[in-house]
Formats: sequence, structure tokens, C-alpha cells
Amino acid sequence: SEYPAFDDEFAKSFGNFKGADELKEKIKSNLKIEKETEQKDKLRLAIVEELVKQTEGEIPEILIQSETDKIMYRLQADITNTGFKFENYLKQINKTEADLRNEWRTDAEKRAKLQMIIHTISLKEKLAPTEEEIEKDVTQITTMYKDADPARARAYVEQMLENEKVFTFLEKQ
Repeated sequence: SEYPAFDDEFAKSFGNFKGADELKEKIKSNLKIEKETEQKDKLRLAIVEELVKQTEGEIPEILIQSETDKIMYRLQADITNTGFKFENYLKQINKTEADLRNEWRTDAEKRAKLQMIIHTISLKEKLAPTEEEIEKDVTQITTMYKDADPARARAYVEQMLENEKVFTFLEKQ
């Protein structure tokens, strides 16, 4: 089959591009953003690994449980959003909620450790998110997901914003 010519007409068919060059530029800049995001994620991962390695000490069980809850919460939300019942999902994979929690133990420990570190940095460098920032995001979530639990949404948002601020701070070091 014939491919359409990459010309101005073709470019215009993709939206309001003035021509082929502008479309090329757009594609190029999107790829650049994607690359930068990838780099940023790699950098963050490296920072995380380093921080977790350097941190000794016991992680409070309550933090590990809280991280496990968050993983569970996200999984339940994802499954419910696809229109599946969570109980049916468990039946299908032939596991109990306890099985899943056990499987996530190591992951949850790592996350808990990371959250402890992030929280410490956030306090030390005064990077805590403002009440307005938190409110804005919580409202967004509770508007989007009608049955979202506001308390859980708030905890999630606080953590996300704190992480974002701490990582941005660490990347500048």
C-alpha cells in the first residue's frame, strides 16, 4: 500500500500544524521530552538506590504496613476501574489478600525506608507542600473518582507532593 506523502497536507491532517516542518519539530520536541523524562527517572532511581543503601536502622512495622496498604489500594482501584470485582480477581490468580501482602513485603520495606528518608529531607530542608497545593490535588482526585476516600486521597497527595519537592531538590544538588 502507498504511504501518504509527508507533506504539508499530511501535516495539516494531524491538527493545526502550518506544515510538515512544524509537525517534524513537534515530533522532535516530544521525543526530547520523553528522553528527558526517562533521564529524570533514571537519575531519581539512582538517587533512591543510593539513599536506601546508605540508610541503616529498623523500619517501623507501621510504615511497612502503610506502604503495603498503599500498594493494595492502588491495585484495588486499578481492578475496580476496569469493571472487575476485586474478590473475583483474587479467585482468578488463586491468591488471598494475605498472600499478596507477603509477596510485597520486600518492596514495601524499600518504599517505607525511602519515605522515611524523603520525609527527613523534607523536614530538614523545609520542603513540605503547602495546604493550598494539597487541597488543589485532593479536590482533583475526589472529583475524578467519586468514591475516593478523602483521607486516603489526602495521604496519597501529601506523599506525592513531598516526593516531588524532595527529588527536585536532590536533583539540583
